[in-house]
Amino acid sequence: MKTFSLTLLFLFSTTVAVLNAAGLQQKNDSSYYELRGRVWGEDTREPLVYASVSVRNSNISTVTNQDGYFSIKVPLSAKNSQLIIRHLGYRNKIIPIITLIDRPNDYIMMQPYSILLEEVEVVSGDGGPLVREALLRIPDNYPDVPNMMVAFYRESIKKRNTYISLVEAVVDIYKASYRSFENDQARIYIGRRATDINPRDTILLKFQGGITSSLMLDVAKNPEIVFGKEGEEYIFNIENMVYINEKPNYVISFVPRPDIEEILFRGKIYLDANSLAFTRMEFNMNVEGRKDASRIFIKKKPAKMKVDMHHAGYIVDYVERDHKWYFNYSRTDVAFKVNWSHRFFGLFAPRYTITSEIAITDRYTDDVVKFPRSERIRSTDIIAEKVEDFQDSDFWGEYNVIEPDAEISDAIKKLSDKLRRRQQ
Repeated sequence: MKTFSLTLLFLFSTTVAVLNAAGLQQKNDSSYYELRGRVWGEDTREPLVYASVSVRNSNISTVTNQDGYFSIKVPLSAKNSQLIIRHLGYRNKIIPIITLIDRPNDYIMMQPYSILLEEVEVVSGDGGPLVREALLRIPDNYPDVPNMMVAFYRESIKKRNTYISLVEAVVDIYKASYRSFENDQARIYIGRRATDINPRDTILLKFQGGITSSLMLDVAKNPEIVFGKEGEEYIFNIENMVYINEKPNYVISFVPRPDIEEILFRGKIYLDANSLAFTRMEFNMNVEGRKDASRIFIKKKPAKMKVDMHHAGYIVDYVERDHKWYFNYSRTDVAFKVNWSHRFFGLFAPRYTITSEIAITDRYTDDVVKFPRSERIRSTDIIAEKVEDFQDSDFWGEYNVIEPDAEISDAIKKLSDKLRRRQQ
């Protein structure tokens, strides 16, 4: 089965190597405003996660973090423009940029979008025909020419409840046409890392393909990875209708057919009701209780090690520009336990959680070129070995990033402090 799952590498280790990337440069520029805010649902009084935040009439964008916070850097020339905030099930929020300059608004409230009764009544039944039609319309709904993107990428590894590795990078992306069979390409422009893998640990955990796997989550570009041939292995059901970007979307659930034994997926598909474009997907791989699930993720491990997969969840999100839909955000969460056959029968097996996410922060159509082979990120690359250590607090300069949530911020501080102590 073709898959975009993260590839894990387990190796015996007694030391931790510290590698510094060479040749990475940073733009130092003060010709921008940095705007901050926190997005809340007016109905729930809770922060809204993964809300899209963009500058009107531009491709500059970011997303809110797990606490609903965002930061976005906009050029001085956009002072009189507006931010547009979008979230599934809510009305778009329009905010003049000038009101956020030097005055961060911690409580940006979004109003839920009510669905009319007559709309709800007609939405039910078999969703298979809609999904199959959506697959046929991909060449019309998505860009038919390549474009360039700038993205922010973050990956993390937790052992139990403690972060042991954080990696962040600004990435250039060559996004291939949706009418072609070309693969997307990515290269790291600038990045940083912080690790705290105890030398006494019996394993060193690495994973490959984080950035390429994040791009493979573009289901519209790679539909066969999830749906195979026309989705014939799944049952699709129209659940209801929601509004995204103030446009109606079908919500279609899907599960493997009962007679299918292969490890597949289950989740929700969001289809624009007018164009039938895939606007969002939230889904999981059915790894629970499957002893054979680890083979999808594990590249190499010691013979006596047993890996039990607990969860593999995915999100992919798109944004519309000029009647075309563009890849905007993806996230992967994988959780598993590591057991050694001779150690307490696994009673104290540590749980690892690996998370990777990528958010498109800019897009342009001029100077669209493929990257030299030597600069491309490969599926076998370990990103943590291609970036430098956390040091400079103003590391990102003018580049937009996903604002770290409270847990990530705390982990960055702790890991950075440990790094500095090791270097003294």
